[in-house]
Amino acid sequence: MQNGGNGVVAIRSRSASRWRPEEFSSPEPTEPTRRARRARTPARGQTKLRKHYFGDIYRQGNYVPLHRELFENPRENLKRWLAPAFVAAVSAGGGLKEALREDAPGIYSFELFNSEFCEKLLEEVTHAQQTAREALDRPNGMNRYGVVLNQLGLEPLITELQQEYLMPLMMALYPQEADGCRDHHCFIVRYKAGEDVGLDMHEDDADVTLNVCLGREFSGATLTFCGLVADANHRKMQYTYSHEKGRAVLHLGRQRHGADDIASGERVNFILWSVSEKYRSSEAYQNHRLRSSSADPPDRICLSYTHDRDYTKFLPKPTKAQAISRGVMLDVVERRLEVYNRPVLDLSRPIDEINSVPSVCLFLEGLPPYRQHQLFQSLMEIAEEVHDSVGKQDGEVPSILFFVAVQPSGAVPQVRELCAVTASPALAILDVDKEKRYRWESDKDLEAPVLRDFVREFRDGKLKAEVIGSPEAEPPAEPMEAAPVEAPSGPSASTSSTGSRSPTEAPRTSCNLL
Repeated sequence: MQNGGNGVVAIRSRSASRWRPEEFSSPEPTEPTRRARRARTPARGQTKLRKHYFGDIYRQGNYVPLHRELFENPRENLKRWLAPAFVAAVSAGGGLKEALREDAPGIYSFELFNSEFCEKLLEEVTHAQQTAREALDRPNGMNRYGVVLNQLGLEPLITELQQEYLMPLMMALYPQEADGCRDHHCFIVRYKAGEDVGLDMHEDDADVTLNVCLGREFSGATLTFCGLVADANHRKMQYTYSHEKGRAVLHLGRQRHGADDIASGERVNFILWSVSEKYRSSEAYQNHRLRSSSADPPDRICLSYTHDRDYTKFLPKPTKAQAISRGVMLDVVERRLEVYNRPVLDLSRPIDEINSVPSVCLFLEGLPPYRQHQLFQSLMEIAEEVHDSVGKQDGEVPSILFFVAVQPSGAVPQVRELCAVTASPALAILDVDKEKRYRWESDKDLEAPVLRDFVREFRDGKLKAEVIGSPEAEPPAEPMEAAPVEAPSGPSASTSSTGSRSPTEAPRTSCNLL
C-alpha cells in the first residue's frame, strides 16, 4: 500500500484496485507552498492545477533582479551558459549517452553549466535573499535555506533548459518516467556549518531529478545514493558522488539518496524536479513507488530518521539539533510514532504495513454508536493483550495489526472487497503479503469472546485461509511467531442490536477512537 497525499491508499494485492498516489516519502511542502497551490486552484474550464507552483514575483513586479539577462530572452541566453560538449551532443541528436558518465546503474553525470552561469545565479540568489526574503518560500519541508527559482521569476529559463536540452537526454535514459514531462519544480539548496549541514535520506517528489553544483568552496558534502524505493535493496548503498562545480548528476526521483554532512565551507546546488503527468497516471508509477515488503537488511548510511520507523534499531536517535541540521521532518517522525503506538488503527487510512503484516479488520459501519463503541473497546483490549504478549516496543510495528472501520470511506470499501465481507459487523484477518484472508463466519453474535477466540486461533494456525479473490479455502496456517516484524516505513495518519446489515444502507454515525 502506498500512502497518498489525501489519506487514500493503494494496496499491493493483485486482486485490489488502486488509487493514484499524489506524493510519496518526499520532502513535504511548507504552509506557504500550500497556500500558493490553493490560490492556483482552477475554476471549471480553466487550466488544470499544476503540481508545483509558487507564483512569479518578478513578473508580478515585486522583485528587481541583479542580472536581468537571467530573466529575459531565455532561448538565446541559456545556450551560451551551457557546456559546449553538452550542447553539441544534444544538437547532434544521436550519441547522447556517450556524452555522459554512468557513475552507477541509473545514475549519470555530465558537464552542464559554465562558470559564468554558476556565478551569475549565485549572485542573483544572494541578491534575492537580501531584497525579497519575505516574498520567497522554502522549496520543501527539509531544506531551510533554499530559494524556489520558478517563484523568483526564472521559470522561462528553466522550461527552456528542461524542454530543449534535458528532455532528449531524459527520454534516452528514462523513457517511461520522462515521457510527457512538462511540469517542474526548480530550487536552490545550501549547506553550511551552523545551518543545514546535510540532508536526511529520502526519495524526491519528482520523476526525474537533476542536481548541479554551483559552488562555492567546500569540503565533504558528498551525495550518497542507495537503491530504488520498490527494490529489496532500496536501503543498500549504491554509490557516493562527489560534487564538481557546473557538473550535473541525473537520477530517478524514486532513487533513495541523501546529502552527507559538509566538513567546511559552503555548497550551493541547483535542483530541478521534472514531473510527468502521463507517467503518474500509469500503473507503472504506482508499482514503482510501492516499498518492497521484503527489504534487505539496511546499510546504516541509507537509513532515514524521517522515513524509517526502524531507524533506532541500527543507529542512535539523533538530538533535536542534529535532526534539524539534516533536514529531518520532526513532525512526520512524531506523527508516525504516535500512530504506531495506538493499539487499534483507522481502516479508512491504514498504515503502509497493512501490506506486510497480518491485519485484523473489524467492520462496524452503520451500527448504532453504542454498539460501535462496545465492539471497539473489546478490540482495543484484545489488541493490547496481543501486543503485550509479543513484547511490542514503542514505535514498533508488531507481528499482527488491528484495524477498525466505523465509516464506509477511504480504504474501507477496498479492504472489504479484499476480505470478501458485506455485513456489519464483520470480522476478517487480511494477509496481503501472502495473498491470504481469514473470515469469521458464524451464527453467533460478534462479542468480545468471539473476537478473542478468532484472533487466538489465527495465531495458533487453526484458521482456514482463502486466497484473496478466490472462494477456495486452504488448510490452517502455521502458528505465528511472537515477535515484532521489521518492515519499511511510511508515515500515515490514523484514528478510529446484533443483527447484521449492509453498511451502504446504514446512516452515517460517529465514533471517537482515542
